[in-house]
Amino acid sequence: MKQLYVILLIICWTVTLVAQTDICTIEIDPETRVATFANGEDVQVYFEYSTDEAAGVRIFIRPFSGGSLSPSYAASGSPLYLGDGSGTAEFTISAGEVAVDELRFHITNADQSITLREFYVPVDFTFGENGVNGFSPSHDRAFATFLHDEEVSIDFDYSIARPDGVRIFIRPVTGGALTPNYAASGSPIFTGSGSAAASFRISAGNNVRVDSFRVTMTSADQSEELQQFFVPVNWYWSNTRISEIAVVGGPFTANGVNQTVEFTYETQQPGGVRIFPRPITAGELTPDYAACGSPIYDGSGSGTCTFTIQSGNQRVDHIRFRVTSADQTTTLLEVRYPVDLYFGQLHLAGVQSCPPSPARLPHDEPVNTTYTLTNGTSTTVRVFARPLTEGNLSPGYAASGSPAYPVGTTDADDFFRIQTGNTVVDQLRFLVTNDEQSADYATFLYDVHYEYRDATPVATDRELATLDLRWSLFPNPTSERAVLRVTPRVSQTVSVEVHDALGRLLLRLPRETLVADVVREFVIEPANVGMRTGVHYVRLVADGYSITEPLIVR
Repeated sequence: MKQLYVILLIICWTVTLVAQTDICTIEIDPETRVATFANGEDVQVYFEYSTDEAAGVRIFIRPFSGGSLSPSYAASGSPLYLGDGSGTAEFTISAGEVAVDELRFHITNADQSITLREFYVPVDFTFGENGVNGFSPSHDRAFATFLHDEEVSIDFDYSIARPDGVRIFIRPVTGGALTPNYAASGSPIFTGSGSAAASFRISAGNNVRVDSFRVTMTSADQSEELQQFFVPVNWYWSNTRISEIAVVGGPFTANGVNQTVEFTYETQQPGGVRIFPRPITAGELTPDYAACGSPIYDGSGSGTCTFTIQSGNQRVDHIRFRVTSADQTTTLLEVRYPVDLYFGQLHLAGVQSCPPSPARLPHDEPVNTTYTLTNGTSTTVRVFARPLTEGNLSPGYAASGSPAYPVGTTDADDFFRIQTGNTVVDQLRFLVTNDEQSADYATFLYDVHYEYRDATPVATDRELATLDLRWSLFPNPTSERAVLRVTPRVSQTVSVEVHDALGRLLLRLPRETLVADVVREFVIEPANVGMRTGVHYVRLVADGYSITEPLIVR
């Protein structure tokens, strides 16, 4: 296994009104952006690039903590990159307990006199005495279903400097708490460096979702918690499993023409189950859909289902699988499988935003988008890509106009930027109109997460806070429930606040006194506080210091 946290960057050229050097894809290997590292352990960056700068460009990647360059960092410089090619970069934290919450991507011209591109990618890296990283689950983190008592295995790497060693426990978490009815492997004492594996399973319950796995590092005798963090996943346990999902029919289909969904299943439900795949658009059933019914499925095997969209230009972004008992009185499993399918006369293929989501950008830094438009109407059309915030046009935005696109297939590009204000862009909307803009032909939505703001300190007086307490905020991102867990080292009085991205106060809990070494959990439920999709900030205020942690709601 790899002992280094690897980030693959594909830097692709895009023709826009603003830039001709761009970072369009960031892939992290492993996929998680959460990890801990021992001091001196490298984060290596591999990238492919393309630029039309005749004299070439330089590419610098640097760790940031609380809005500033991370303390005690060491990083590689940049050679001169010309044309198309690949390169490498690396950084580490050489000493101290340091939390890296962003990576800054900085592209300059050859003599570094002009910044061509700058943005920040959120990460959750901690450097210190011990490290555990390189998580590689046996199943896809983004989507998997399991039968009761079916195990998921997670490989990982470790680097331990603590003389008496540590134990590492991996546990399933649902809504901020340990998942009910779980069983998990124990932990030996780890010393030195190497690779290992842990596993867990869920033994009962219908439609049990695990939204993250918790990694806890303790002292060898388990008397001291050394590290704890959460890795997001999207896994379900029930008495029925759906796998090997495929959509047959291509990404672009005319209205009334069926797409076929293929899948395999295994069920332990007496009397069998019914399985209903359905198209979903922006969280709801796609308008004017028609879909198959379901026979009774028993034991294990394969199944198919057809569906279509009978009218309108629609993008289907998920297939919902609902599994019920044979008499349809009980829902046993309900999951959403991501797809990118178009019905009608219009198709946007290969939509790619640069930089990729999620990212934080300075004001006026553009997000460039490229795609291939297929116009199957009988007339020219225009396409307007616009940023949305909570369903409305983002405040302070500026964006490209649209040429008239002819019938047929055309490569297209757009950009937007936010000029002022702290703004979170949570969707990108493509509005397709006729040439005169007197009629709307389609609206296609893509979920994104771009923050335009100055750096927000993730902690104030973090060193002082660390002396007084331990804290963690999980799961993060979350959709239903988050927990701020605090363990004070000394008795103290604190209060907890939640702010939105614009700094508006959403919640303030009464001040209370925490008792030394007694764990206190503050529960935050976004729906009850008015927290919408996007970034928020949880602030713990004590005497003499405060801590601010970002919390993403999705």
